[in-house]
Amino acid sequence: MLLAQFSFATNDAIVKVIYLNYSNILVLNQVIFLRGIFALILIGTFLILSKKFDLKLIFSSTKLKLRGLLESVATICFFIGVAKLPFAMVYVLISLAPIFLTAFGALFLNEKVRWKRWSAVFLGFVGLVIVVEPNELKFGYYFIFPLLTAVFITIREIVTKQIEDNFHSEQIAFITCFVVTIFFGTLSLFQFFIFDLKEFVLLLISSLFLSFGYFFSVATIKVALVSATSTFRYSVILWGIVYGYFLFNEVPKANTYIGGLIIVISGLIIITRQKQLGKIK
Repeated sequence: MLLAQFSFATNDAIVKVIYLNYSNILVLNQVIFLRGIFALILIGTFLILSKKFDLKLIFSSTKLKLRGLLESVATICFFIGVAKLPFAMVYVLISLAPIFLTAFGALFLNEKVRWKRWSAVFLGFVGLVIVVEPNELKFGYYFIFPLLTAVFITIREIVTKQIEDNFHSEQIAFITCFVVTIFFGTLSLFQFFIFDLKEFVLLLISSLFLSFGYFFSVATIKVALVSATSTFRYSVILWGIVYGYFLFNEVPKANTYIGGLIIVISGLIIITRQKQLGKIK
């Protein structure tokens, strides 16, 4: 899982590097589209070699397509945040996803959530306020986009739980990547950017790390308990700090560290409590 989070963060950092070369938010559509094509080739090749490339099965599930659409919306919200906010702050804010999932489960899915997890949810929102600093809003209202990312990730996870058991994780990754690629390919038609060789190489490297992230994540889920690996997902915040500092000259303020720590603690409380209740294994 540590390798998965490193791979995802590296992919995101490369996308931000390309964006900064243009400083035009619309370039993200083309970047994600081309990155998706490369990733589809890699994941598709893996499916063929592992004899799991069954297009009829992969495209038969409406829930899988819905998951891909949710991933698409989450992706554009995420990268708008990456483009406009400090790298580490984005990862801190999307770490609210487990907290949102708990709240959504109680409010919309009739799940029983007792005071310990509600306390963790409240604690998470306290961390959010500390990170965002609503009295200053130094970065405007762009903080909303990582929060929307967390919301759509939450809905995506709810849909994922309802997907039929006969799908392999790699097939889910393929259809998700396919829908995201088509989504951003359509958006990229409205404005075309010419990339040089260096940027194409960066896109190829980005797609490699994206694919590695998928594979490492899937491999972890297959061999380890979710409860044992969930905590390592927060390591992406560390990579956000590292890449933000060395690539983008970003030094997180104290409120980002304090609020981020509170959000991580609240997420760990929820994960621990779910493990105790037998909701995750």
